Amino acid sequence: MPAQRPGPPQQPRPRPSAAGLDLPIAGCAQLFAATPTAAGWARRHTADVLARWGVPELTDNCCLVVSELVGNAVRHAGPDRTPAVCRLVLKLLVGGVSVEVWDPSPDAVVSVREVDALSESGRGLAIVAALCGAPPVVFVAPGSGKTVVAVLPR
Repeated sequence: MPAQRPGPPQQPRPRPSAAGLDLPIAGCAQLFAATPTAAGWARRHTADVLARWGVPELTDNCCLVVSELVGNAVRHAGPDRTPAVCRLVLKLLVGGVSVEVWDPSPDAVVSVREVDALSESGRGLAIVAALCGAPPVVFVAPGSGKTVVAVLPR
């Protein structure tokens, strides 16, 4: 059987997108126990994943966003849910990284609000919105909790 000659080199096709949103190149999901140490473990996990994906320039900002969103999820998971967990999903996009945090709380009120300059809390979502260029988006599934999504641009 004669060897086939390779055809002309193919031009790389642009990645498809839906309504201007990047489709994921890679993704990673991890569950964390809803404990006070969850945000720290989530930051370490995020730094490791971003290093493997080759986007270390996003590590600091992404870890801050992850810390804020996981901290909020732990706060809302509540002690009455056993076992209380939250889920972190990281997605590498052509234009950035998507951070998605799920918690079992049906409370859909997640909003960036003005806080007193002397207040010791309440700035987390404002920081996330500033880093991402837009406030996080909340998806609620009745009886199944909520997912908060923030996208960090490259």
